[in-house]
Amino acid sequence: MTIRFVRHEAHLAAALYLAVALLGFAVLVLINHKLGHGTQELLRRWDSANYLDIAERGYPREIRYRADGLPEWSRLAFFPLFPALIRALQLFTGLPFPYAGAVVVWFAAAVAAAGVHTLVRSIAGRRAGFACVALWACSPCAFALWVPYSEAVFSALLIWALVALLARRWVTAGVLCAFAGLVRPTASVLVGVVMAAAVWELWRRRGQWGPQDWRPPAAVALAPLGLIVSWLYIGSRVGRVDGWFEAERAWGQSFDFGAGTLAFVRRAAAYQHFDARQGVVLALILLAAAAVVALVLDRSVPWPLVIALAGAWVLMVGTPGSPFSKPRFMLPFLPIALLLVARPLARAPWAVRLSLYGCGAVCAGWYAVGLLVVFRQSP
Repeated sequence: MTIRFVRHEAHLAAALYLAVALLGFAVLVLINHKLGHGTQELLRRWDSANYLDIAERGYPREIRYRADGLPEWSRLAFFPLFPALIRALQLFTGLPFPYAGAVVVWFAAAVAAAGVHTLVRSIAGRRAGFACVALWACSPCAFALWVPYSEAVFSALLIWALVALLARRWVTAGVLCAFAGLVRPTASVLVGVVMAAAVWELWRRRGQWGPQDWRPPAAVALAPLGLIVSWLYIGSRVGRVDGWFEAERAWGQSFDFGAGTLAFVRRAAAYQHFDARQGVVLALILLAAAAVVALVLDRSVPWPLVIALAGAWVLMVGTPGSPFSKPRFMLPFLPIALLLVARPLARAPWAVRLSLYGCGAVCAGWYAVGLLVVFRQSP
């Protein structure tokens, strides 16, 4: 397939994203103030606090343990690039750390939106590209693109790495994948996709080598570097190579082949300690699986995108952790699944589309209040 970047359309896609997201964020801020909370307090909720603490004070120098032998929760489980960007912007502008973090994520999300449009436009057309951007902007866990979480930076690197991959810009895809590995451990999915695509390209060219054939192997070599550097850097903070893996045990993210997710589904299905968020998580698990099947059957979607969504779903289901963080986990990969909805929506009248985006943004902002302010467990 041919990837075509149209600059003015990319700018329009970023503007559309910002318009929809700003409406949702305005709802979040207004209700947050109505509940008596300040904006900086909102920007420091849950994982935001950990990233901002790393940006301000760096990583801890030791892993502490509880009486049961498990590590205590610590900032060592968070990858370094996102807090480094916050600190760099704060030093350059003098902004308070929460606002510096917000600037980083809003800029990154706009860059990601331009990439989403470029990717979807090449598969399903211009109008579908804009529809996919708007739907992503008002998805239920879009709050993670508004406050200092790492999803926005990861999304920008993930989407543009996929664009580069489909355009056969192997070195660019490898470099972007390496940077993604400095942001989130879920970059392991992207690493697998880049390496699989590069190996397939080498197999396809077998016996027909040319002067550019060093590039796919370069992508294979570059793709995992970010993950390796993150693990080694965090390990060096505590003087042990497996420092990140040990700290991660406290967050319950070890791969368990879906046992933890199955236990959550059973509790939710039986209405045991039912929470409003459980319906969203259950719907995500089922709809994401259905989207993978639908994309496999849709021959117009390139296979690396299908593999990326399938890999993200397997990693989401296969790791227990906090069940309420699963929608946020899938957020960067969500535009791939939204392809299925964006194409028919693109044919709807513009008034219908704008009404849907506006209502979606208001709902996303209202739901974000619950996730960030009202509900107790981390989203």
